Amino acid sequence: MGIYRIFRELRRVGNVTVGTAHGKRGHIAYVAACMAEDCGWSAEYEEPSAAMVAAQGHRCRVR
Repeated sequence: MGIYRIFRELRRVGNVTVGTAHGKRGHIAYVAACMAEDCGWSAEYEEPSAAMVAAQGHRCRVR
C-alpha cells in the first residue's frame, strides 16, 4: 500500500505537513510530519489543533 492511501494532506506549515492517517487500533489520527529529506520528525495526535501547534513549533535541524 502506497503512502498516498494512508496519509491525506490537510495543510502545510513550512516543511511540515499536517494530515490524517490511520492511527493505532484503526482510528483516524492527525499526523504532523516534516518533509525535509533527513529530518525524520513526525508526531501523531488525536486532535487536528494539536497537530497544527506541533507543526508550528517544529524547528527543523536539517536546514
